[in-house]
Amino acid sequence: MKILAFGEILFDVDVKKNERKLGGAPMNFCSHLSKLGAEGYILSSVGHDESGNEALEAAEKFNVNKKYIILNDKSTGVCNVTYNGSEPSYDLSRIGAYDNICVSDEMLEEMKKENFDILYFGTLAQRENESKNSLFKVLENVSFGKVFCDMNLRQHYYSDEVLTFSLQKTDILKINRDEFNFLKEKGFCDSVKNLCEKYNIEKVLLTLDKDGAELYDFNEDKTYVSEGVETEEVSSVGAGDSMCACFLYNYMSGCDLQTCLDRANIMGAYVVSCKEAIPEYTQELLNKVR
Repeated sequence: MKILAFGEILFDVDVKKNERKLGGAPMNFCSHLSKLGAEGYILSSVGHDESGNEALEAAEKFNVNKKYIILNDKSTGVCNVTYNGSEPSYDLSRIGAYDNICVSDEMLEEMKKENFDILYFGTLAQRENESKNSLFKVLENVSFGKVFCDMNLRQHYYSDEVLTFSLQKTDILKINRDEFNFLKEKGFCDSVKNLCEKYNIEKVLLTLDKDGAELYDFNEDKTYVSEGVETEEVSSVGAGDSMCACFLYNYMSGCDLQTCLDRANIMGAYVVSCKEAIPEYTQELLNKVR
């Protein structure tokens, strides 16, 4: 199982505690997939700085293949995080290296030979033209079994053009409750089924925080439901990324959709109970999620 994640590598800075941790949805996602046993590659950029070196070391630690992490002259990305209770709020105003992911023709040729099963991407890394154009090049030139989009809307860093492009390129979409309501309010859809019909999406993974998650399969016209898992809430940073990784790992392993959803839900609840977005796994957890 071979997956390429496109997008941001950054450091989340807890403003109140003055703590910094490796983050970025694609990096979290790729790290969780690698910990589950898949081959995770990330296409991103970091700076020629201390944070960039830390990110490369972390990729090695989490067994994420870093051959497509490009160094450039921008600073490695930073996200300032504040909290309302356990709910995080993100400030991504600073332009970072991940906004300038530049894909060469040589890299595209190399990617074609990889035979990736999945491409993962989101909206944040499309806020600047350099990275947005690179994503377009990858989608146009490299074949993938499935394309997975984690909408992951942050602040105002998306446009109708970016949303439409992302939906049109997606086979499997992950959105949270607020993002789904936003898409409805903006007129992109009036239901999950309508979203699939309009943009030719096969499946929608809808996360519902403590209430669990739902999965709509357009081919079956069926909704799968997984109830919330009771857990102590410590931090929700990275929980959605872990759910995406766990769902895809099980889906690509041939598990039935209810099992995929239930296992993703268990994984997300586990990450919510941890301080880290990419915590250590227990054997008990692994027995439940794969």
